[in-house]
Amino acid sequence: MSTAHSLYVHVPFCDVRCPYCHFTCFVNRDPELPERWARAVVREWGLHRERGRAERVASVYFGGGTPSALPPGARERIGTWLAGDVVPRLEPEAEVTVEVNPESAWPESLRPWVEAGANRLSVGVQSMDPDVLTFLGRLNTPQSNLRALDLACSLVENVSADLIVGTPADDRRKLAASIEAITALPIVHVSAYLLEIHRTTRFGRDVASGRWQPTPDDEQADRYLEMVDRLAARGLEAYELSNFALAPFEAQHNARYWAREAYLGLGPSAHSYEPERRWSNLRDTRAWCEAVETGRLETEVDERLDHAAIRRERILLGLRRREGVPTAWLVERDRWCHEAARSGLLTRRGDRWTATPTGWLVLDQIVAQLTD
Repeated sequence: MSTAHSLYVHVPFCDVRCPYCHFTCFVNRDPELPERWARAVVREWGLHRERGRAERVASVYFGGGTPSALPPGARERIGTWLAGDVVPRLEPEAEVTVEVNPESAWPESLRPWVEAGANRLSVGVQSMDPDVLTFLGRLNTPQSNLRALDLACSLVENVSADLIVGTPADDRRKLAASIEAITALPIVHVSAYLLEIHRTTRFGRDVASGRWQPTPDDEQADRYLEMVDRLAARGLEAYELSNFALAPFEAQHNARYWAREAYLGLGPSAHSYEPERRWSNLRDTRAWCEAVETGRLETEVDERLDHAAIRRERILLGLRRREGVPTAWLVERDRWCHEAARSGLLTRRGDRWTATPTGWLVLDQIVAQLTD
């Protein structure tokens, strides 16, 4: 039987470029480009199908960028393709996720996605505090957040909310209020990320110039651990470093990434993975469109993974998850693992080592100790 692939579709268009975002996305001024992008996505899918990929589809994720902000023509083309060509290849109970920004979440922009086969909506709330949202350069407000979440919950059972934690504009009271506000609605999943400063972003330039300073690491750690406890008190258990869910709503698509299952990326900059190989598409949207239109699957990065890279990745991704990794993988580091357990970083559960929430905060250091 052929390998089932998860499918990621990258939408590069946004209504605004957030100052912390390092992904491939931009504010589009070309009215013809979204439909050209949509045609190229369908064409790229066809090129992969000609090569025998994705006979079966395990999950689908539309990310970006802002899928919910696609203009009607592009959205209709993608929806027709999703319903007619992808959904028939989905495995039973497969998850189809669409990322949503509150400012573009309206019945006319979300319902077509659900009608085409989307059964999970991930809403980019980020915070329920107006000062934090302003600092993050967001277009949404606490009011539009609640409206978007309420609409999403009326359309599908599986709704996730994103939070960004640890900004200089945030504090424990604001974080607690945000968690209380979003969990008052019937959401079943939260993805929460500590604010990361990337050199190529506006925030990266601000920090480099001394315009403002990031929240100290110890304060970020305290907020993260408090967030873990607050979400758990509402039934949203941490099943991965940045993800919390009511059972059985753990994200299927992301779980396949963490388990190193095959996935296929469509769209500019989208990444793909098959055993021992990882590659990414051209980043520039027009260059990617041109290549696909002429029948070429061009890559920006094409990497073959050696044994050491595979081992490190298996341990890193395993320890990110609640299930951890088999003790047999770490037998040569058994003594260090027991020392880490005494320090509160790891826990042994039967024949598996798992990271604690405190351990998750220093996971890169743990993995370095286990794989060097």
